[in-house]
Amino acid sequence: MTALLVNPPGVRANGRSYVGAQKLWGPWVYSSMPMEHLGMMSIKAYAASQGLDIATVNGLVAGHVGVEQTWQAMHDVARVAGTPGVVGFSCIDTFAEVVWLAQRARESWPGVQIALGNAIATLNYERILRQYDCFDFVVVGDGEVGFTRLASAVANGDEIADVPGVARRDAQGQIVCSPSALIDLDRLPRAAREELPTVLDDGFSAAVFTTRGCPYRCTFCGTGATSALLGRNSYRAKSVDSVVDEIAYLVSDFDINFVSITDDLFVSKHPGSQQRAAEFANAILRRGIGVNFMIDIRLDSVVDLDVFRHLHRAGLRRVFVGLETGSYDQLRAYRKQIINRGQDPVDTINALLQVGIDVIPGTIMFHPTVRPEELRETARLLRATQYRHPFKFLSKVTPYPGTPLYQAYSAAGYLDDEWPLGQWEFADPEAARVYADLVARIAPDADISFDEAEAFFLARLDEWDNTAVDGEALRC
Repeated sequence: MTALLVNPPGVRANGRSYVGAQKLWGPWVYSSMPMEHLGMMSIKAYAASQGLDIATVNGLVAGHVGVEQTWQAMHDVARVAGTPGVVGFSCIDTFAEVVWLAQRARESWPGVQIALGNAIATLNYERILRQYDCFDFVVVGDGEVGFTRLASAVANGDEIADVPGVARRDAQGQIVCSPSALIDLDRLPRAAREELPTVLDDGFSAAVFTTRGCPYRCTFCGTGATSALLGRNSYRAKSVDSVVDEIAYLVSDFDINFVSITDDLFVSKHPGSQQRAAEFANAILRRGIGVNFMIDIRLDSVVDLDVFRHLHRAGLRRVFVGLETGSYDQLRAYRKQIINRGQDPVDTINALLQVGIDVIPGTIMFHPTVRPEELRETARLLRATQYRHPFKFLSKVTPYPGTPLYQAYSAAGYLDDEWPLGQWEFADPEAARVYADLVARIAPDADISFDEAEAFFLARLDEWDNTAVDGEALRC
């Protein structure tokens, strides 16, 4: 029996592939982006270690410009390896693409069993199985053990109820889910690397993961919500030696000079995490591995700048920092308390820049109740990072179903479309007009500079303030 894992292409609204869209940003931006699907490739490697061969189709890496191409690639696999008995799909914000592909598979391959995985599937498995008969299973949590044992059970006619971390419909049509098995990350084999040559040829970065899950519970984050669902032990880390061994392998076998560490959070403010980061730098330097790297951090991860100086000596050149917003109160609303009241995030940004580390900002400009003063503060942080991409002025928060933010927005009546991603309306109509004007000015102009976009952004905020003042005067 053939088992097949599929990742859809995630086609952009302009019809470009994701790969093509990212390349519009220029090499300074995209060259440090990871593009491998490490989750899918980790499942493939684990399955192989258990004697199960899994075929994969990744429309993202292949640069497919439509799901039709991904479906053709799935057909090509079936023609060579045989009709799949099990197909697993990965989904974050590509649910419509996955449903289309699953329906084609159901129509074309009678008897095929279809599973869905990743964070959004984990958080919403009951809704998915209740509303979409094209899915037989949802793999909840880690996919390595869950999908591998599911595929083996289907192939051998074994009882699915014995497979950990699989949600399904029972004989009475009720949705049931077996407890997930949280695997020790050091027991996993290295992820399969068959995608990496294409990723490198396209100019993107090699990648590794060193942790899974997150110890924090920011309201908008699917990773934190998944960790909360899976329990207190769901945040796990690989040993430093295991991580450094994998990076050394990538350097020697693929001649890479840059690697992106894709953890949602590589280092936190916790002393144990700070120590692990220092040990990682020690190991890279001790072994003489000449590679630059990028990590994801929070602003409050910068407890001791000496740790980051040490990481820089080991090759740290970029950090993605989830700044989110310049508003202390909005950070508290997001449950992301990364600064104290009165603390200026720019001080930490400048400190990292002075060490020689690029700061790639994660910002959320717009949310339903945003006001001009918050937007100005967030724009100030954006300028301080020296990151110069005009599309940053268009960012909006996404309420992913199953997250606390989604639940809060639903309760507040902000959502005008709840599924598969929450779509919300601004509380202030003027905010909606400002955002529409920004999109109309910035989005179509591939040549607009950051400075031009910022000037338009700030001028439009001034007009918003004046509109509010004029409206107040009329009421008086």
